[in-house]
Amino acid sequence: MSSVEQFFDTFTTLAPDQIGDCFADHFLIADPTGARPISRADFLHALPRRAEMFATLGIGRAELSELTSTRLDQHYVLARTEWTAPRLTGGDPVTMISSYLLHDDGTGLQVVLYLNHKSPLTT
Repeated sequence: MSSVEQFFDTFTTLAPDQIGDCFADHFLIADPTGARPISRADFLHALPRRAEMFATLGIGRAELSELTSTRLDQHYVLARTEWTAPRLTGGDPVTMISSYLLHDDGTGLQVVLYLNHKSPLTT
């Protein structure tokens, strides 16, 4: 299993209040509206609200369904992910697509850019 696969294996099993170590202290978050820097603390503070919005839309917990990665150099890896979440009322699942720029410091990976391509909150 590659270090990126190990990272996402851990990432997908953590509870929202435990996911903080997967992100740099400050990172860039981007979606179709643009990009902005965010602190890890602010991001973690917003996660419960995001979960509430998904629940309001009738969408369950997303599972990683596809992962591809490209090593850009010794320190950075670009990971493209596809997530599938069930509709709580039935019907076709929701597909979400995100990319992550991961910094590799030699001991582990951390998200330094989270790019949300497709989500019920952005489409």
